[in-house]
Amino acid sequence: MPYSSYDHDKLETAETMRIERRIYFEAKDGDIAPYVSLPPEQLHAMREESAAAEQAIFNDLSSRAAAWEEQAGKTLLLDKAIEYTRTTVVQHTANEWQTTEHNRHIRSNRVYQMNYYIYENTRYDKEAQKSIPYSWTLTWSVRTNSPSRTQAKIAGQDRKVFTDKAAMEKYLNGRIKAYDRLFTEISPPIPQEYADYFKVNGMLMPDYTIEGEEPPQQQQQAAAIPETTGQEKEREHMSEQFSIMIGNRSRFEAGDPSGYWLDMPATKE
Repeated sequence: MPYSSYDHDKLETAETMRIERRIYFEAKDGDIAPYVSLPPEQLHAMREESAAAEQAIFNDLSSRAAAWEEQAGKTLLLDKAIEYTRTTVVQHTANEWQTTEHNRHIRSNRVYQMNYYIYENTRYDKEAQKSIPYSWTLTWSVRTNSPSRTQAKIAGQDRKVFTDKAAMEKYLNGRIKAYDRLFTEISPPIPQEYADYFKVNGMLMPDYTIEGEEPPQQQQQAAAIPETTGQEKEREHMSEQFSIMIGNRSRFEAGDPSGYWLDMPATKE
């Protein structure tokens, strides 16, 4: 052929399909010889016919690309369902205070978490020959405790400094008491404004409820997926009074039990 071609085809399932071809003319002795002697009108007509055939091929590829879009959409849907099933259950402290190895205090349930950290600021006293605290820095927060990588901040304060330790402890205890109401259940209802943090790909994670909404009927949703197996068809026909199945022996021996059910007249006896 009087040209060279290069392809840049690429498929990323459930995301991108690219089919790109480029051709380049390569001048060789005699390649155009059969055409140069033809009348210009005939050459233009042949060119239009060839371009029309090229357009038809392109249209066919475009329709096939539309079929890919539909199939890729199904793949994408399955990917998102797999992602949902792989989402891990959140860890929590069952509303009990725990202290981490970095001296951070935390309590949590399946919806909320509260934590605080106290840093004691000291300066060295030469006379006492030891470090003496002169202030305390408190950082605390209340956030969601969802399967999402990001959490919603409900309340909190960073690096609030107190020069009196008793005042700091009084303030902290007041904050803890103010949010005790969030830590009375293992899985309290989720407020509407935080619901999206507990959804994966638009679906609420199992065993959660949203304030003001009915619990999701996940089992009914699963049951809504139709069965299309041969066993399902067999169960349907077994409810008949009497029927026989006409099948293909070679298919049956190959592991395919499908066939055609023929209802037969029968009496109750």
